[in-house]
Amino acid sequence: MLCCDSAAQARKKVQAGEAFDCCILNAPLADEDGSALAAFLAQKTQAQILFLSPESITAQQRCALKAQGVMVLLKPVGRQVLHSALEQMQTVQIRLAQLQNQNQRLTQQIGELQLIHRAKCVLIASLGMSEIQAHKHMERQAMNQRITRIEVARNVLQLYDNS
Repeated sequence: MLCCDSAAQARKKVQAGEAFDCCILNAPLADEDGSALAAFLAQKTQAQILFLSPESITAQQRCALKAQGVMVLLKPVGRQVLHSALEQMQTVQIRLAQLQNQNQRLTQQIGELQLIHRAKCVLIASLGMSEIQAHKHMERQAMNQRITRIEVARNVLQLYDNS
């Protein structure tokens, strides 16, 4: 848990690479009203942001913050409401982490498929194979050598690709 005395200090922490799962802003802050910091955190971090706002915040400001993914609660906030909001933020953070992991896996799979496709193209160009022949050749190599198709693709590219 990290507490900051001002918006400037919080910005410095984020810019220094500090990672946060959750940020709670109790507005107004010592050096600003807090809405600009909330927007900054929403843009620069993956953290869930809870903005505890005075009643003086306009509906337009609330909508702008919500559109950026900031949860806004008007003060005074009861203990039960705050606890519920924190639980919801934790649930959203877990779901976000799951989606990020899935995105990372899919990105890796796409990269591997692109590499395999590139290796097939190299086999087609270098050895005059058809796409089906190149595909079967790579699968046979993977089975015979007991390695993955991506390793076969890397070997093919290393052997035949001059680019």
